[in-house]
Amino acid sequence: MINALTRAFALGAAGGVTVMSALVAPSSSAPGDPPVVKTTHGPVQGVTEAGLHVFRGVPYAAPPVGEFRFRPPAAPKPWSEPLRATEFGPACVQKYDEMEVEEGGRISEDCLTLNVWSGSLNGPANPVIVFIHGGGFTSGAASNPWYDGAGLARRGVTVVSIQYRVGPFGWLDMSELGPRYARSMNNGLLDQMTALRWVRDNIAAFGGDPHNVTVTGESAGAISISALMGVPAADDLYDRAILQSGTAGTVATRQWAADVAGKFTELAGVGSREGILGLSAEQVLATAEKLYDSQFSDTAFHPVVDGDLLPRLPAERIASSDGPAKPVVIGTTLDEARYWLYYIPELLRLPRSYWQPWLESLVGDRADETFDAYRKQRPGLTDGQIGIAIVGDVGFRMPAIRMAEAFAARGVDTRMYLATVPSIAFDGAMGSPHAVELPFVFGTTAAASAFVADSDANRALSDQVQNLWVSFARGGQVGSATTTWPLYDTKNRSTLILDTNLRVENDPYPETRKVWGDMTFDGAHPGLDRITPLQFEGTNPYDLRVLAAVVGWGPIAGGGAALLVIVAAVVGLLAHRRRKRLAVGQQVAEPALW
Repeated sequence: MINALTRAFALGAAGGVTVMSALVAPSSSAPGDPPVVKTTHGPVQGVTEAGLHVFRGVPYAAPPVGEFRFRPPAAPKPWSEPLRATEFGPACVQKYDEMEVEEGGRISEDCLTLNVWSGSLNGPANPVIVFIHGGGFTSGAASNPWYDGAGLARRGVTVVSIQYRVGPFGWLDMSELGPRYARSMNNGLLDQMTALRWVRDNIAAFGGDPHNVTVTGESAGAISISALMGVPAADDLYDRAILQSGTAGTVATRQWAADVAGKFTELAGVGSREGILGLSAEQVLATAEKLYDSQFSDTAFHPVVDGDLLPRLPAERIASSDGPAKPVVIGTTLDEARYWLYYIPELLRLPRSYWQPWLESLVGDRADETFDAYRKQRPGLTDGQIGIAIVGDVGFRMPAIRMAEAFAARGVDTRMYLATVPSIAFDGAMGSPHAVELPFVFGTTAAASAFVADSDANRALSDQVQNLWVSFARGGQVGSATTTWPLYDTKNRSTLILDTNLRVENDPYPETRKVWGDMTFDGAHPGLDRITPLQFEGTNPYDLRVLAAVVGWGPIAGGGAALLVIVAAVVGLLAHRRRKRLAVGQQVAEPALW
């Protein structure tokens, strides 16, 4: 989430640094030799690490460079000699950030690669878990050490992690340019679908079961899966789904995408979409940075209900009789939006008056009732903490509940979780924020030790969580050695509480759920323009109570000039873009709001 210094990086003539895997001689299948697997595009050579066969940087689509930028993914050119797949592919084009892709890290438009961890290339086929990373649709990489698939693979599943185009390269609406760009606002989604087709076609050769694929994602990755649930053509690409802190409640309209593209064109200083085609990758990226500082902030890019690939709101299809019926896990964290403290620690001091106009835009004259319900349900929270809790529930928890209700009403096997395990960042002030469950899913608490404690208790919890994810992927009864995870329904609302005391509770925090009544949280209400108070145009950072909460009354009373400086500083602070992923000490952390 913390904005890193912008550092220059070289991009090739095609618009990006093309980092291709090296060709090597064919390998024999003798014991001790590097593993070689034939794919539909050509053979790949991996590496054996601690008993696992690992393949990194495997291309699943052609490089979307040059004239193919802003176009749908295409099949890669076939190769005949084994392609060395021992290193992660470069991250898709994004700004260097020590918490994302460190200075000197590989960044390229040629980034459509995936990674595979497998315990065996022969014998009985294992269930497959495919992970889609988050990053607000503007950043992120599958090479993040939090996403190391080895821990899950050792539990008897084949793990795949994928990359997809981010920022304008994957989500900018260029449809004005004609049929070749008709789906450009959803190219990132098309990338993901292409990767999932690769899994169906190739994973058997890696020891995985192509008929048992669980797709999972966190934040933007989970929003992507929600969007895929609205795409009829994606129904046969997965068999189960796990959505971690991302739902169908945050998708963009066609008008939103067009407005974003119009603003992008203006900021780029070109007269039309045609002019964007002539920009270098550096120029596209620089324009994107300006866009993120505009009114669109970190909501600029999301899957778009374009009437074509995504015909209608995913939430509508999920609730309909023709919607997807695959078993699903849906979960959130208790304090989703407290990750904002990495940006704006002053949020904890903001008065009720800051949150009130935004809340009134959502619930009208029931704003006070809603605020008070949170105070009653969680009596230890300050006004600032209550405001942050409401933001987290509007963006994550309530849309997740609405999805679970819709699935359960259709008889779809649905399970819910709520992560309440604490983060140690900010001396515990973050509570259980966005992404807190990720190190437990992947067994990477050591890599995330500045964010969650790498303690015996947390490692034991990680064992249980991994067993739950694997048992879900296998099918049948879902549970760990000590916990059975029942299905969700609107009578009991059974919810797994993901904490060191792993347990199931019925309807946790019922008052803060009930106070929202029948509000849909379906992507239309609220839309992206009201998903947080920082997007909402009615939020007033000039309110003296807000200024005083941030800087204190003393400086405000010091004079007009000082007040102008304070106003400028606070407005900039509270309107600051929040597009980056969590920054955790010196560790690579997980995605921002989306």
